Amino acid sequence: MIAAAGPRPLPGGLAARIIGFLSIALIPLGVVAYMQTAQLSEETRARTQLSLAALTESAASGERQTILRALGAAQALGSAAILFPDDDAQCSALFKEYVTSKPGVSFAGILSEDGILRCSSSGEVIDISTSPNFQFIVNNPHSTVQLNEAPRISKTAVLMVAEPFYRNDTLAGYVALSIPAIGLRDSALPDPDSDMAELLTFNTSGQVLSSRSPREHTVELLPDALDLATLSQTTAQSFKARSADGQTRIFAVAPLVPGLVYALSIWPQDGSAATAVQVNDFAKLLPFLMWAASVIVAFLAINRLVIRHVRTLSQQMRNFARNRRVPQVTAGDQMALELRDMESDFLHMADAILQDEAQLENALREKTILLKEVHHRVKNNLQLISSIMNMQIRQSDSYETQQVLRRLQERIRGLATIHRNLYQTEDLGHVDAGRLLDDLIHQMSLVADQSPSRVKLETNLEHVELYPDQAVPLSLLTAEALTNAVKYIRPDPNGASRVSIRFNRVGANRAVIEISNTCSGEDCEPSNSTGLGSRLIRAFSTQLGGELEQGAIDDIYTVRVEFTLTDFIPEAGDY
Repeated sequence: MIAAAGPRPLPGGLAARIIGFLSIALIPLGVVAYMQTAQLSEETRARTQLSLAALTESAASGERQTILRALGAAQALGSAAILFPDDDAQCSALFKEYVTSKPGVSFAGILSEDGILRCSSSGEVIDISTSPNFQFIVNNPHSTVQLNEAPRISKTAVLMVAEPFYRNDTLAGYVALSIPAIGLRDSALPDPDSDMAELLTFNTSGQVLSSRSPREHTVELLPDALDLATLSQTTAQSFKARSADGQTRIFAVAPLVPGLVYALSIWPQDGSAATAVQVNDFAKLLPFLMWAASVIVAFLAINRLVIRHVRTLSQQMRNFARNRRVPQVTAGDQMALELRDMESDFLHMADAILQDEAQLENALREKTILLKEVHHRVKNNLQLISSIMNMQIRQSDSYETQQVLRRLQERIRGLATIHRNLYQTEDLGHVDAGRLLDDLIHQMSLVADQSPSRVKLETNLEHVELYPDQAVPLSLLTAEALTNAVKYIRPDPNGASRVSIRFNRVGANRAVIEISNTCSGEDCEPSNSTGLGSRLIRAFSTQLGGELEQGAIDDIYTVRVEFTLTDFIPEAGDY
């Protein structure tokens, strides 16, 4: 069967295979390009992260210098405090003089291990043993920086810097300095043109020390799923995260005083800092785009030179296969030399095929005419024989002779009906068995000895095509069985005489012929079941290759043959 015109499905077409081979050929170059692009992208991102961390550290340089100066001053005051181990008045005077000379420091004092400030710039003895700030200092016996929101002395929020000092290698206490936090919190961002949203500092416990915006606004900008204390345990880095207000932002962490104070900058997601944490998708897609461009260019070139001409030849072949028409217009010089030779060979082959087919059609038509003429003449001869036998029947005085001749005449008429159907059909190799049996039944004298009004004929004939080798024995078997049915028919208990003929297909390759007639009592079993008619029925069943079943059930006598539909099998010597 010729397929419909049109391009083949892509997976099996020439275009798909060319693309596949080109893709395989470009895989090594694509892998190398992808690896180099990915490496370059990672290096660029790493440099951008370092640059973002450096920018964060630079922006918080003021806080860093303030904290470092405070730590240095605390260390120096600790060394001076060793000189006054028991003179709190002189110690307080020293610390007061220092605070007076340093406007950026609001308080200075020595905190003993029991939480008592005996030496301080205020000159008072203060007990802060219950203060959370003191507990933090005790739990971290090293340099600490923390925020005190409500100090007793300064009255405003301060950064509290504590530095331990030792006497004879024994912890003698802590030097505590307070720096007003207001100056750090409210100072503007270092670069007005920068898109940095916020800059804050925090200690190792995650406490925010300073910010450039009010505290309630800063809390909304912090990472929602990350703790600042956790960030203090990492090196300089940048990352993307969702803040507490639900917005996705870029964050950068840089150590100001390693192990003590860290700076955190916050950037909008669509700002310049986004390149530090986002992968450059275009850079990674570039090798694939190059691969796609190479495949497309190569395919377009091959399509223009080969594929479209092959498709044209294929279309010409399909049209020739369907319509048997040789194309009048060719591609000519547009094709490559090899394809032009292929087209020329196809045109010569198509012309030769058309000539051979014309000769074959003429020979087949002559053969068909002759074969139909043979069937027609055989039918006429059989009808002539039937007419001669009819004349002989009218001249015979013997009833038995007339009956024998009528039976022979019916058989001859059945053969004539077969040959008439054969020369009337278009396909001499097949016979419509349903139509053949219908013609045969109507031509037979079913009620030779019965009144037509007393016999009811029922037919159920399916149109099944058979080869003549099976159609001939089928029709002869039907004629013999129908003759016997008419001969032995008897009314049923209701007084009705019926003859039923059924021919149907059974399954995919089997058929069944069934002839039944009404009978009564002992008459349901014919006394001469071994006569010529019964022998012919068995012989025709054998020719059909079927299984003969006959007998009476409930005053119905049935002859049934089920057989397999077979193809034509030539006899030995036919060739």
